[in-house]
This record gives sequence, structure tokens and C-alpha cells, in this order.
Amino acid sequence: MTRVLVIGAGLGGLTLAHALIRAGLDVGVYEADDGERTQGYRIGLAAQGTDALRAVLPEPLYRLAEATSGSLTGPGLLFDERLTLLGSDLPGPEDARAFDRQVLRRVLLGELGDRVAFGKRLKSFEEADGSVTAFFADGTRATGDVLVGADGGNSAVRRRLVPQVRLVDADLCGAMGRTPATARFLELVPGRGTMVKGPGITLMLGRMTFGREPSEAAAELVPGLAMPYRESYVRWVLLVPPGHPAAATPGWDDARDLVLELIDGWHPDLLDLVRGADLSGVGRSRVFDRPMPPWPVGRTTLLGDAAHLTLASGGNGATTAMQDAVRLAARLAEAGQGRRDLLAALEEYQHDLLERGNAAVEAGKRAQHRFVPAEGGAR
Repeated sequence: MTRVLVIGAGLGGLTLAHALIRAGLDVGVYEADDGERTQGYRIGLAAQGTDALRAVLPEPLYRLAEATSGSLTGPGLLFDERLTLLGSDLPGPEDARAFDRQVLRRVLLGELGDRVAFGKRLKSFEEADGSVTAFFADGTRATGDVLVGADGGNSAVRRRLVPQVRLVDADLCGAMGRTPATARFLELVPGRGTMVKGPGITLMLGRMTFGREPSEAAAELVPGLAMPYRESYVRWVLLVPPGHPAAATPGWDDARDLVLELIDGWHPDLLDLVRGADLSGVGRSRVFDRPMPPWPVGRTTLLGDAAHLTLASGGNGATTAMQDAVRLAARLAEAGQGRRDLLAALEEYQHDLLERGNAAVEAGKRAQHRFVPAEGGAR
């Protein structure tokens, strides 16, 4: 039986694990973190992403994912900083759903059990004699037929497989927070999303209203799956473009105070939204310094952000990673059944991955230019 080593237990890597199991292949997932990450915020999945979940998850887990997701229907609204409506036709997929990243990751970990090993930081890997071996910092190793780097934008696998591609700072920085979804704050996001354009900066708002509270839904639909209690919330992202004085400010560690300073004088509802937030992410976005080139075809490949790191403003990173997972699993299944050569299957996957992935990266860059001014201080 073909054995696949998946490096990284993010959304893409876990989706791949389920897809491989459904295809009858053996899989082990190796995560550098010592335990489950506590980070969690709203992500949007287009139809291709939800279709991937439906295709790979056992029925009870898919029902739980669906039950805890939120609607992303209605217009995308554009306001100025005093909440004067400027437009109601912001672009966005009509068939997307909102998911909380932490909840969705907990769903994806369901039923994988000891196939997922935590505390496994990759040091190196080696292909030899028709197999590939991963060596971990704790002194252990794992051997399989294929190794997949699904370990995110700072991928240890990619650094060794495609060393000429470097991770660099993008001309975009900002802060992200989430605020409990009171009726007052939900009125700020009546549709699929809200953009607030102030002098030289942009505030993006999105609602995460759970269809059902996750711990309650899990207790009924997947008894035995531990799920934290989560309240619905409004996620906000402040984007600061290149050229804005705040982009060079070293004080992003004190993000709440800096954000409040930047939006001083804005509508009171926006100020209170930031004051009441849990800040879950802050800093400068990172991108690859060039399009991902092909690499010599072997038993090692990439998936998700490890291969095509997209700006958050593009909104397509998770969907693209899940598409990668389903397509890679299908090709590996064909090879495992003897219907095609393994390396030929990986070469075909790589071609498809780079074509779709580089297109997703470019879409993210175009989205950045829609969301933030080209020059700091511009309107």
C-alpha cells in the first residue's frame, strides 16, 4: 500500500489526509507544533472548498462542518470612515460559506487519531531506493513512498526543494482582531462583507455567525469529539498600504492602541469594535519573491501555501489548498492502484498545482490593489 508522509497539519494537509484515507492509501501527518493551535478566525471557502470537504470527510464530520459554518450572502458594502454608504457592489463569490479556522481544523482532526503526530519539526528529508525519509528534530524519522510539504508559507520542505524561492515582506501590513457579535456590531456587516475606506487606510469587516454553536453541534453530531465553546464574532482587518507612515512604525506589538490611533475620529461603532476585540494577528504580510518555478520531479511535492502563498486580501488560500489536496489524492490513488506511474502522476499534479497556484497568487495581488490605495494618504 502506498504510504504518504504529510508535513503540516493545517487545513490543506488534513484535507489531504482524509482524501488519501478515502482512496485507500496509508498516511501519516507530522506537525511541528506541540499541540493544536489556538489561533482561530473567520475564513471564507468558495464552492470548490466546501465541495472538497464534502468529497473527503466522513458524513458525520461534514455535517458538523456544515452546521457550524455561517452564511456569506448579501451585498458587499463600501462605507467611508463615518459610515456613509458609498457603494453596495463589492466583488465576492455568491456561493461561499464562512468557517472559523480553529473549529474547522478540529473537525478535520476528527477520526484521524494517531495518524497525526505533533512535535515533529522537520530537519531534512532524503529520497533513496524508491522511497523518501523525513528526519525530525526530536531524532525520529518516518519513511514512505511520497512526501508532501503542506507546512505553510514558511515551509521547511519548500526551502529544501525549491531553495531559490525566498519569502519576503509584502508592501502591506496591518492588524487583525475579532469582537463578540453583538447586534450593534452585526449591523456593520449585513451582507457578505464590509469595507471601510478612510484616509489612506482600509478596514475590512466580516461576520462569523455560527449556524450552530460548535460545542453543542459536536455533542449531537459527532459524540466524543472535543470542541471548544465559541461565540459568533465580527472579524476585522486593518490594512495599511505602502507609503503610509504607519507602515514603518515599530509599534505594531501594541496593535490595539496603534489601530485606535489610526482610526481616531472614525464612527463610534468602529472605535468600539476595535476596543472590544481580541487581537489574533498583527504584522506584515509575506509573499514569495517570484512565481513558483517547476522543481525536479521526485517523490516530494508541495501543497497549499507552501507552493502558492497568497495575500489574505485574496480570500482564496484555504480553498486553493483544499483543491490541491483533492487533486493530489486522486493522482496518488491512480498510482497506488497501478493505473499509472507514480512519478508521472506527481509531475501532472505539479503542473496543475503551479498553474492554479500562481494564478491564485496573482488574484491576491489584484485584490490588494482593490482594497488599499496605491499610495499612503490617498483616498
